[in-house]
Amino acid sequence: MSDIGDTSRSLRGPRRYRLDARRFRGPLHAPARNDHEQHESDDLAALVEIARTLVAEGFTAWIYERVRSAAPWPEAWDLRLVTQLDPDRARD
Repeated sequence: MSDIGDTSRSLRGPRRYRLDARRFRGPLHAPARNDHEQHESDDLAALVEIARTLVAEGFTAWIYERVRSAAPWPEAWDLRLVTQLDPDRARD
């Protein structure tokens, strides 16, 4: 029996999340600032708090859920966007 395509949480195991954050200023060929941070956790609320802190420092943050990919290899992971936080929206 194959678990590919099965959305049962018991077969997938615990959920894993990934936070990517970037702060970029200046032209692409010579940026004045190009900072990047990554974090992984099974605690979404903790990653949201980290993201909020980074956004307050000028980062744009994306949080993804890591999910198993059915193709081309069952052991591969896909990232599905859960939320995006950015400084422009935080100022409103």
